[in-house]
Amino acid sequence: MKVYAKVQEEVKTRRLRKNSTTSSGYGYSVPMTPNTEILFDTASSQDSGRATGPLASPHEDGLTTEDDFLPMYEFEIPNSLVGLIIGVKGKTIKELSVRTNVRMLIRQHHETDKVKTHQICQVRGKRDEINHCLQMLRRRFPPARFPELNLQPVVPPVLPNSNFDMLSTQPTWLTLPEDIKCEVAVSSIISASHFFIQQPTHPSFASLRHLDMYMGSLYGEQSNLPELPIPCQNGLLCAAPVGNAWFRAVTVQYFDETDEVFVKFVDYGGYSKMARQDLRQIRTDLMSLPFQSTEVMLAHVRPVDGTTNWSDAAMQKFRAMCIGKVINCKMVGQSHDTRIPMVELYMMSKDGKDAQEVRFDQVLMNCGLARTADPSKMSRITVPAALDTESRMKRPSFSSQTSQTAVVC
Repeated sequence: MKVYAKVQEEVKTRRLRKNSTTSSGYGYSVPMTPNTEILFDTASSQDSGRATGPLASPHEDGLTTEDDFLPMYEFEIPNSLVGLIIGVKGKTIKELSVRTNVRMLIRQHHETDKVKTHQICQVRGKRDEINHCLQMLRRRFPPARFPELNLQPVVPPVLPNSNFDMLSTQPTWLTLPEDIKCEVAVSSIISASHFFIQQPTHPSFASLRHLDMYMGSLYGEQSNLPELPIPCQNGLLCAAPVGNAWFRAVTVQYFDETDEVFVKFVDYGGYSKMARQDLRQIRTDLMSLPFQSTEVMLAHVRPVDGTTNWSDAAMQKFRAMCIGKVINCKMVGQSHDTRIPMVELYMMSKDGKDAQEVRFDQVLMNCGLARTADPSKMSRITVPAALDTESRMKRPSFSSQTSQTAVVC
């Protein structure tokens, strides 16, 4: 969580600075609230050299606790039983919570036709603790005497449109503005020159936390949601479990001999090989928020030994200068082979008492950790000469492209 705290502090500082001065550079001002622990480290993974290691929690924002991201189970309670479950002065529900180590909450039903007859009981905790709580409830309210209390899970309501109406339900990716600096945070590392970034100052970023919590609620308590089909085609948008959480991912490759799928996480970046039966089909209301991570490559440099393997010193330099902070990024071209965006990274570096902006690829070169890359490997961006300086400095308020992913409904 230290990485997230650093990013959060820097974004707060930048927000105060922008609010107190005239906006410059991008020509826009939006709320900056990163709701994720930024880093997923793929460098140490054992999966095929590209696969991600454990994903970091994407939820913490300083206002929540780890309990908020534990599995959640919700079921209906008839109004006639609400008082019995709560007990006198809350004694019964408190006893259940303490004895099973869960958090219980009774709220209004989200279905309008049941608002006057039922309420929702939410139980949050570890899987075995939730099961223990449900068993105690069943013993206190046996089916023979209380047939109206079935403890069956209910599906959460569809996401409200106000959170995710950035686009339609057609999947889209956030893109980087061409040849313009924008603020980013590294969210997943494959190597010192291959990583994923998020745009924490983009207007859609604040909705990511809501999406993550909703998916955890929906997929965490539903064991009967459909798996991906066999054979599993490439490019399917799906829900993938990581620990107690669920994230949006897209299938990259299917291994029929082991029934496993190589997936790419679309909001935080990174790859992982997972059992097909662990993946779930995704609902259309979870598709409208643009995919938040962008896979990029560092322009102009390659490992000093001429291979594709970066040294430990180069990786340490990348972590020290690029991780846990908001930095500037400029897309200058695309990989000639893969069409992955190629970027320059800029950050502030202190030289004595003064701080100056440095470019990371030049830092690697100056430290003897990199050599010049073959320029023919990058297709450079050409900006029309007629484009005036002012219009080039203005970042689009929303930049996206239609995804080539498919959805199984």
